[in-house]
Amino acid sequence: MVKGPKPNPPTPDGGEDDAQVAEIKYPRRTERRKRTRANILKVAAKQFSEAGYGPTTMQSIADEADIHVTTLFMHFNSKSDLALSIVTTAADALRERASNARGEVGFFDYFRREVRTLVDALKTSAQPGLMFWNTQRDDNELAFAWTAFEREQRNIYAEFIAAEYDVERANDYRPDLTVSLVLSSIILAHKRWSRAPAKLSLEAEVNACLEIAETAARNMLASTVGE
Repeated sequence: MVKGPKPNPPTPDGGEDDAQVAEIKYPRRTERRKRTRANILKVAAKQFSEAGYGPTTMQSIADEADIHVTTLFMHFNSKSDLALSIVTTAADALRERASNARGEVGFFDYFRREVRTLVDALKTSAQPGLMFWNTQRDDNELAFAWTAFEREQRNIYAEFIAAEYDVERANDYRPDLTVSLVLSSIILAHKRWSRAPAKLSLEAEVNACLEIAETAARNMLASTVGE
């Protein structure tokens, strides 16, 4: 008697569940896919930073990442999807760091640590999420990505401050005002440095501007609303 082929086991439905099953069943394949995705994001951030968002193509990203362009489209639907993925990854990492820091250090100590990381990244272009930080702000075609990241960044920082100072953001402006103040100080310092990078120290400019902003922010947070 000839045996028929064995029926394939049923495949579970439902997006994330399918991904979880695949990750358990094919751990090496999943790890390779993660490495490929991370490399794509790194290459895309580098090209957006060096060539600009407009001139960069999906083909040029695939070529430098040493993958077929079809593989690239399996990970990302479009160039804008790639840009948003870079900032989403950066925002997720920022949220995790802030969550871990809350209750361990104060906001201003935590923020200075973040700033040191940013300054180092701007010098070395080591991290995809920070590599094209300045490019996002200055490239009109990347404004959508910068806006998405800045919204998440401001929310993460303001929630940190609200928790530390035990205030409600819904009826107290100070957490959001503090975030605007300290972030603006970094942008101002970077702009001044970028006009004369050979003469000025980025770290010194950032520290000087942030010191002024932090003093003003601490005074504001120490005040009583309605005074």
